[in-house]
Amino acid sequence: MKTPEIAKTKFVRPSVTAFECQQIDLFQDFLVNHNFQREPLSNTIELWDALPKYSISQVEQNKMRTKEGLLPLLRRDVTFMRNNYSIYISPALLADENGQAYYPSANESLVEDALRKIATFQNQCFHDLKDMQCGVTFSLHQLRTELKNQGHTRSYQEVIKSLLILSGSDIEIRTKNAKGEGVSIEKFISLTGFSRKDRLENPDSQWVAYFHPLVEKAMRYVDYRQFNYSEMMHLKSHLARWLYKKLAHYYTNASLTTPITLSHATIRQESGMLERARGNDAIKELEEIFKNFQAINVFSSVKRIEDIRGPRNKIINIIYEANPHQNFIKMVKAANKRQADAKEKLLQLHVTTGKTITQSTNWPL
Repeated sequence: MKTPEIAKTKFVRPSVTAFECQQIDLFQDFLVNHNFQREPLSNTIELWDALPKYSISQVEQNKMRTKEGLLPLLRRDVTFMRNNYSIYISPALLADENGQAYYPSANESLVEDALRKIATFQNQCFHDLKDMQCGVTFSLHQLRTELKNQGHTRSYQEVIKSLLILSGSDIEIRTKNAKGEGVSIEKFISLTGFSRKDRLENPDSQWVAYFHPLVEKAMRYVDYRQFNYSEMMHLKSHLARWLYKKLAHYYTNASLTTPITLSHATIRQESGMLERARGNDAIKELEEIFKNFQAINVFSSVKRIEDIRGPRNKIINIIYEANPHQNFIKMVKAANKRQADAKEKLLQLHVTTGKTITQSTNWPL
């Protein structure tokens, strides 16, 4: 077997030139008819947003902790684009009043999404093509304001805690395919460029967050799609937000005549959620999300077309057929055109400069 390659990034302060490149311009440019339509939009990232990395709730974590406040290494397996991935999450051990360990969960997912939205603002996103790093500059006040605007008010202490959990947790991603075995071990995000005193006492001090290498790779190759970030952020559950991004990213052929087939078992396995003691509770939870998607015009209708049963007539899977709403179809078509246009612009840049561009492989190594 081929020896796995381990990727571990070293971070330095972004240079001035890192804030000026074609990749940033494309990342921040959305396809809209009017400027006001840009406000609710952001980018969903290929593979990175599909991974079940925020799947353990705080309630579940409380049940898993040892009496010393520790948590075990967490494993999740997922199939993406016909590749099998195993992810291992090492919890962050915080020096808080309890000295407890934390997995990144729904709160941290909201913070990361808000940071990626801030990265679409002018002069705040950077991308270093030489060191293959990208990220965002921000202040605690700006981050709290963005979260509040999206219906998630957080105190300074709560936001700092989420940032420390994100920067203290390692995520190891393993894949095995025809090219061999690959391993990447990174932080969810990395923080640098400020003192502890500044970050705790001055809400306007500038923070620097480096995104995961999968986000950088997506920015490099335009493997991201525009979507209605604001609508996603206002959904009540983390599972609903995860599924919304999945629909926005992967159902690129949505049309009034092409229903979307959804599997309860697949959603449970890929999201790492819906593991309930009573199977009916999981079914009810997912079907409530489908009803909500109808209410916000993602689906025009949803029907349960097949119950798959196992021993003792127990339901082991349910197949649904959803008809996309015209609003969702418009969003998908705009995202399709914007991505195609961006890839063409990037290709032309490489042709003009004489540089070569390699094909994205959905893997950071």
